[in-house]
Amino acid sequence: MKLKHLKRTDVLDIYAVEESVLADIPMFSDAVQAGFPSPAEDHMDMDLNLNDHLVQNPSATFCVKAIGESMKDAGIQSGDIMIVDKSLEPQNRSIVLAVIDGEFTVKRVNVNDKALYLMPENSNFSPIKITEEMDFQVWGVVTYIIHKAV
Repeated sequence: MKLKHLKRTDVLDIYAVEESVLADIPMFSDAVQAGFPSPAEDHMDMDLNLNDHLVQNPSATFCVKAIGESMKDAGIQSGDIMIVDKSLEPQNRSIVLAVIDGEFTVKRVNVNDKALYLMPENSNFSPIKITEEMDFQVWGVVTYIIHKAV
């Protein structure tokens, strides 16, 4: 997938989503079982525009490349592309792209006992309690993760 590179930090590469990149991939008209194989060539009848499925708010959506292992148990591996929508309001348990004191991070939001935590999805990492002293901002909600099938 070819994406337009916007910015690089120590921990993130930020990309713009270009509609032409995700447009017009052939799609089979029938769903495919993940079991016994069936010939699908005869059922190809329309194009799939991935923007229609992956991007709700094009003007507020961008891509970020994940680096590191802190979210591996949420299915986010180092090198994956995350689609981030900055127009969505984060909910409890949402995965967000946040900035804490000038550093980017991707974590799961956890609100309990009137405190806000950013939770890793890897037991080797510690939760981050957000305090008033921190310069904290949510840049957007991670809506999809794109990675190569293994």
